[in-house]
This record gives sequence, structure tokens and C-alpha cells, in this order.
Amino acid sequence: MQPIQSKPSSAAPTALVYITIGSLLTVWSGVWFLYENNTEGSHRGIFYICGGLLLTGIAMLAIGFSIGKLHKKAQEGEFAAQANAAQAAAAQQDPALARKL
Repeated sequence: MQPIQSKPSSAAPTALVYITIGSLLTVWSGVWFLYENNTEGSHRGIFYICGGLLLTGIAMLAIGFSIGKLHKKAQEGEFAAQANAAQAAAAQQDPALARKL
């Protein structure tokens, strides 16, 4: 059984928000880009705005996935530190246990 965290992290909801917004921004920027590409009389400046939004969506997706992975690694490290602290406390109380560790 894993130890209970002292304070819940906000990394998981943050990652979910970044991934959701990034994916929606990427999809709708792609749709807008295709529309502008197939429409006569489009201004060139619109393509820059559309491309910027598309790249922003991709960057938000990358940030969201990175936050999720970092959160998972941080949790593993916190649980390991708590387990080591529990072992050290048990070893202080029972010297025979300390020789076995």
C-alpha cells in the first residue's frame, strides 16, 4: 500500500486543461487553415494568425503531456522518500530491524 500524500498536487488537472485546450486549438486551427486555403481572396496575414494558433495548440499539447509525466515522476519520488522515512523511523525503534536493513 502506498503512503498517502500530504497535499494533493494540482499538476494532473493542469495537464488535462493544457491537453484539452491544445487539442481543440490544433483541430480548429487546422480546419480554419483548410478553409482559408480553399477560399478565394484570403489575405496572407490570416495565414500567419492561423499558423500561429496552430503552433500554439501543438505547444500546449506538448506542455500538457510534459506536466503529466513530470507529475508522475514526482509522485514516485515522494512515495519513495516517505517509505524510506518510515523505514528509518522503524529502525530507530527496533535496533534488530536496523541490522537487517
